[in-house]
Amino acid sequence: LHDKLFTGLALPAGERLIVVPHGGLHYLPFQALRGAEGFLIQKHPIAVVPSASLAVQLARRSFDAKRTLVAFGNPANSAREDLPGAEREVQLISTLFPDKRVYYQREASKTRFREAAGAGRILHVAAHAEVDNIDPLHSRILLAAEGNDPGFLEAREVYDVDLKGVSLVTLSACESGLGRVARGDEIQGFTRSFLTAGASGLVASLWPVADDSTELLMTTLYGDLAKGAEAIDAMRSAQLAVLAQKKFAHPFFWAPFILIGDW
Repeated sequence: LHDKLFTGLALPAGERLIVVPHGGLHYLPFQALRGAEGFLIQKHPIAVVPSASLAVQLARRSFDAKRTLVAFGNPANSAREDLPGAEREVQLISTLFPDKRVYYQREASKTRFREAAGAGRILHVAAHAEVDNIDPLHSRILLAAEGNDPGFLEAREVYDVDLKGVSLVTLSACESGLGRVARGDEIQGFTRSFLTAGASGLVASLWPVADDSTELLMTTLYGDLAKGAEAIDAMRSAQLAVLAQKKFAHPFFWAPFILIGDW
């Protein structure tokens, strides 16, 4: 597939590659395609956009220069196991941003999400996610339970959150980039709901992720973002940092996350 798609293009090394997938290609980690010179990510920064017209709209949005972070880590939810790695991940990321709102365990609730999610330039959610392939709008992020509310934030509820000031959302969770490909060739689920709510870019995963490799990927990604790197370049650096570790060299560890939207 790498040879069919890219070998004939003779793209210069380092040139950015923006992919508009069709059908089942929404589920393909393009960064893990491999040719004679190695993985595609070793030659190009890569981003995915649902459509070329949407890419133009997203890229035209303007944001203030402030780099503020809103983050949710390891929400307390008895439906699934605890995620100490997710909490540590958020703790490490938050040290890079002087202006931040960070919520852990019981504080990482739906009420807090509705109140604070749109308050930062970057929104980071490190939690369990469960994808509903029958009705993607019922896919859910497991936030902290509150009283009789189990804390399940469904994709359909994200539409009601104002994220117009958010340039990047990271869903550091298993399979958060999955959903059903709609008739209009757009993937329904978290991708559509967060972009429709106003976010310009989204980092999501295509399969279950490992704690240790995800922590390294995310801290590298945010370290570069905090220094002023653009998202597509920061994502490439993060994936290469994980790939460089011998124990994480398999694409399972470094290739699950994709950058969708404004690169």
